[in-house]
Amino acid sequence: MAKVRKIERAPPVGRNYYLADANFLINRCLPLSAIAPGPDRDRVKACQDWWAEINAQLVRRHARVYIPDVCIAESFKALASLRFSAKKLSAAEFAKARKQLSSFVRIETKTLRGFSRNIRVHDISTHRDIIISVERFFELFAKHKKNVQIADLILVATAKYLMDFYDVPKDLLHIVTMDNALREGISKAVELPNAYDPTRPGHRAAVVFI
Repeated sequence: MAKVRKIERAPPVGRNYYLADANFLINRCLPLSAIAPGPDRDRVKACQDWWAEINAQLVRRHARVYIPDVCIAESFKALASLRFSAKKLSAAEFAKARKQLSSFVRIETKTLRGFSRNIRVHDISTHRDIIISVERFFELFAKHKKNVQIADLILVATAKYLMDFYDVPKDLLHIVTMDNALREGISKAVELPNAYDPTRPGHRAAVVFI
């Protein structure tokens, strides 16, 4: 098994940049009390352990979270599905989770106007430079027989965009996803940063963060 790259809580230079997939983002807001004990709760808890580490870094200005706009939309859709289709959330639980998700991804105007503003979360729009990369990554994933969705390809294209246009260092950019095909496909692309699945034993917060 490949060695998992560690993440320093306080990088000596710069900060950590986390690129969050929808499945990781939604688990930040799900109430553990609404999930029956078992694998599903364990997965959510593992993600929330990661979020606890990331949140602490955000407060200390040692991190920033980037989220593609399509992943934000997908997260709200998945949350609504848990309420109205799967019937796994009560009305109160759904309202609270939706409020928490909205509060996390939204930046208030007074924060944007602040002189010493600390932008903790930034959404990335799907524009030309990202769309152009989707075809190339689709070819790469298809070559390695990794079947992923368009939102997944946009996520990896966004990672490349952050490195090329935002000058985000590859070793400080961390993709977080629970999609196995996506994570395995990312590992085949030498130009992409590391991808982590918080629910895998070797990727648990207690193991990765130092």
